[in-house]
Amino acid sequence: MQINCFQITGKPQIVPCEYGAAMEMYRLGESNVWIDINDASREELEQQLDALQVNGLLRSFCLDAGDHPGFYPLNPLALVVIPVQKTVQDTNSISYLSILLSSRFVITIRESSMARFRNNIAFTKSEEILPDGTPAGLIASLFLGLSLECLRKTSQLADLISGLENRLDKTPQSVKMEEISDRRTEVMVLESIVSGQLPILTIVTSSDKHLKILEKSKDYLQWAKANLQGAEKKLEWLEHRIELIRSALDMHAQETMNNRLGRLTILSMIFMPITFLAGIWGMNFQYIPLLSNNYGYLIAIAIMLIIAGSMYLFFKKKGWFD
Repeated sequence: MQINCFQITGKPQIVPCEYGAAMEMYRLGESNVWIDINDASREELEQQLDALQVNGLLRSFCLDAGDHPGFYPLNPLALVVIPVQKTVQDTNSISYLSILLSSRFVITIRESSMARFRNNIAFTKSEEILPDGTPAGLIASLFLGLSLECLRKTSQLADLISGLENRLDKTPQSVKMEEISDRRTEVMVLESIVSGQLPILTIVTSSDKHLKILEKSKDYLQWAKANLQGAEKKLEWLEHRIELIRSALDMHAQETMNNRLGRLTILSMIFMPITFLAGIWGMNFQYIPLLSNNYGYLIAIAIMLIIAGSMYLFFKKKGWFD
């Protein structure tokens, strides 16, 4: 488990601080505080909730609602659980970010593999990233960052799907169904993340009970909402394109199979007269044409080759081998 603590100043700015100082500011309620808890086991999380004096129903939700996205407006705090992406190397997995918030502090509970937080937060740095010096500003900045991450991943998927379409046009045999399935899975995972974040963002934007949202923070939240709506529409379009690619690949596979069956049929037709002649000359009669001829064997072979060659040239001229 790792805990990062910050003081949210009025500049606006986030300033790293020690855990003990952050807990003191949290208890006194004199400053805006952000406590970031990551990779905590259930026992460790229980200990931290005890230290933060989080009890009752809210405590149960913090422990058990980690994978159930939603907005839980309890008193005196609110709990927000949103789906987020893991690292780029693990695109098919979803993590969940739990946020305890009030007008004076923010507590985030997460995994360290979340895409938005994949770089370690250094205590020796402070970044002016907030629209204003309130916890609502931090939440707005966080949602904006998550929405930009969704847009970035959506653009990456669009490039990958465009690459599949180009390969399907030029070299269809190089496109495998597994690739299409992988892209479809990534689109569906990202679509579930976007569709999980969007309604919660809408509720947070319209709720003033637990957060005092200033105008700049409202702008950030509106931009985040617009980003998620754009990503949602683009993901629907990408899902449609994947289905078109799958259909085109199925049609190409069916066409390839039909061509192979057509060639086999032509070969069967070419060898049919040869088989007929072989059957006649294989009969057990005493007198068969060319049977006693010294060149009968060569003549029979020549007749078969002429018939086969003539039929081949005929079908090739008609375009049956194209």
